[in-house]
Amino acid sequence: MERIPFPRINGEYITVYRPGGDVYNGLNTVYFKNNTYYDSWTVNDFSILNDNGSWHLVGITHPTPSDFADEYSPMKGPVHDAEHMLFHATANGNTMADIMYESSFTDCPKILYPSDRPNEIPECHAPHLLKDSDGNYKIFYGPQFMRLATTRDFITFEKRTLFEDHPSSRDPFIFEENGIYYFIYAVQNRIDYRTTNDFVSFSEPKTLQVNPWKKENGNTASSESPYIFKRKGFYYLMWAIWDGRAGVYDHRSYVFGARTIEGLANTAPLTMLPAHSGEFYSDESGDYLLSVFHPENGISIAPIAWENDQCF
Repeated sequence: MERIPFPRINGEYITVYRPGGDVYNGLNTVYFKNNTYYDSWTVNDFSILNDNGSWHLVGITHPTPSDFADEYSPMKGPVHDAEHMLFHATANGNTMADIMYESSFTDCPKILYPSDRPNEIPECHAPHLLKDSDGNYKIFYGPQFMRLATTRDFITFEKRTLFEDHPSSRDPFIFEENGIYYFIYAVQNRIDYRTTNDFVSFSEPKTLQVNPWKKENGNTASSESPYIFKRKGFYYLMWAIWDGRAGVYDHRSYVFGARTIEGLANTAPLTMLPAHSGEFYSDESGDYLLSVFHPENGISIAPIAWENDQCF
């Protein structure tokens, strides 16, 4: 029987990014008015990139609703009201160890408001950030319509639609291997993917994994925020469950492992980690787990260690 190494948190979370107050320049909604300052902002699904010592964070954001007490309490309006733009924050440091201190990231102007994306739906969710060989930053985002915004300065963007999928499709993540990009995203209670080598032509969707769990009412529980990476010959898939039992920012993230990407389809989880919209990051300073809104509003990072790692 093969023993697959699996991660565990090996230290305390440090909150490296806390959103500051800002003027909201978006659509009038249930809670929020255009051109109005709000002191408290909430962040959600995100992506991180180290560009030769310049770190970038992008992610969902919106002002915090006035009657939001915590992720478990009922509200008069939608908890995700006005998730129509992305936050952008930056830090400097060669490795993740260099930015592992409180509030190391600084807010930059918000990006991709609806006014910057004419002819698109207002929602702008769960970005994935890459830098290409030409020096462009690529931001992939949803929901339903998977889109790409390309920029060199996070001020001006060239935008296009990649494909349309199921109305519940969301949370894109890109995994590259041998020149093939796996465009991975959540659809209801499953994780689907398409492949491409140019972000122009895509394969038909395939299902990577289906979660078998149900809500208390019998409906399916959602899989959210997929993240995939390869380590020591194993492919790992992590995603967060949402069934309404652990708040609206559920921090139960399951980790699966297999020798092949296709082998992830029918595996039981190796472990569950306390992270919402979690991402792994590794460099010469160590291995890390990133989480949003757990243990607090913002982006937090904890070091991780690997069980059974001595076997390989």
